[in-house]
Amino acid sequence: MVAADVAGRSGTRLRAVPVAAAGVVALGTMFQMVSADVLAVNFTASDNAYRIYTDRVVGQQAAGYLGAQARSAGDAPAMQFGFQQADLYGLCAIATDELPVLGAVSFVLTAGEPVDGAVSDGADGAINTTALRLATDSLSGTGENIARLTLGQSADTLDMGGTPFAGPVGGFGLQADVMQIGGLDASSYGIDLQGDVTLPNLSIRVVPGAVDKGTCVP
Repeated sequence: MVAADVAGRSGTRLRAVPVAAAGVVALGTMFQMVSADVLAVNFTASDNAYRIYTDRVVGQQAAGYLGAQARSAGDAPAMQFGFQQADLYGLCAIATDELPVLGAVSFVLTAGEPVDGAVSDGADGAINTTALRLATDSLSGTGENIARLTLGQSADTLDMGGTPFAGPVGGFGLQADVMQIGGLDASSYGIDLQGDVTLPNLSIRVVPGAVDKGTCVP
């Protein structure tokens, strides 16, 4: 009885591994297309937040407002940020999920220069976007060289340099001509890097367990 149970669990695990591997191959193919300027990048999550790290994001024509983030259990509050144009100095995304039989598994994507706190001039691989949008309920970093920041602007009047980015009528909003954030660490429910985006030095890894920012640099 015990031997049969062990064999059953082993069989389930062996069947799960090819499925997980197939998913990783599909992700790898998609992001290789991104690195070749074929696709824009869109990371979205309905329920589980994931971590986004970058040594610095330099954004032009920034706007943000408090809004609802759709989740399967119902809407949840989140800050919706947008930049008309943004450069990322390194990118690391970490998502952790509980998989049947396999337990906790983390997806780690890195691109651009290493996210190690040492910001370069971008020659090692800055990530350029024509627009960046981010939904977050927690974001930290260092505000640097922020120009014409307005807090409390009515959310329905926001725009990103002429691009509409309106929130709820009368809601809380912010706007800035330039917003630079060093050491960004965000809990994200969705991020869009729009335009012909190239992800230099792209790396995708699936590692066991829940991991932290230290995994951003192999």
